[in-house]
Amino acid sequence: MKALCMNRHRPTAQLLGLLCLLSLFGCGPGTSAPAPDARAGAEAAIRQADEAWVKAAGTLQPDAWMAFYSNDAVVLPPNEKLAANRDGIRKSVAGLLGLPGLKISWRPAKIEVAASGDLGYLYGAYQLSMDGPKGKPVTDQGKILEIWKKQADGSWKCIVDTWNSDLPAAPPPAN
Repeated sequence: MKALCMNRHRPTAQLLGLLCLLSLFGCGPGTSAPAPDARAGAEAAIRQADEAWVKAAGTLQPDAWMAFYSNDAVVLPPNEKLAANRDGIRKSVAGLLGLPGLKISWRPAKIEVAASGDLGYLYGAYQLSMDGPKGKPVTDQGKILEIWKKQADGSWKCIVDTWNSDLPAAPPPAN
């Protein structure tokens, strides 16, 4: 009887041993997180893409700006409705870049990459200036939030973009 009991538990012990071996060789659950070097590489790639985006924004060309968005990007511009398709996003971007005398730049304060290594975000600050009514310069500064996703080709594209001013809202026009 004792031998029969030991044989009944043997498959369970073998299965546990196999699971232990598989986990040692990276085949078990919880092995999807990239090495710290991979996360640092992803952070550097997002930083580099964002720096290139700032340079592209300086050209004031909507297509140069649009190149940094994924095909399924969503943009949440200030004082406008959400833009969830390429045409809506391009219209919003063209409106911004078409402001007279526009100069715009931004800089990330923090970049964080998910443990999966394929998603990251950054937040930071922007500055812009433009010609206001009667040519008087108008300046603004505020905050940005961008969510980035690694694409199938290994590049990084922004999938969600939003920004808003640190300045108080303008008072309504006098009647």
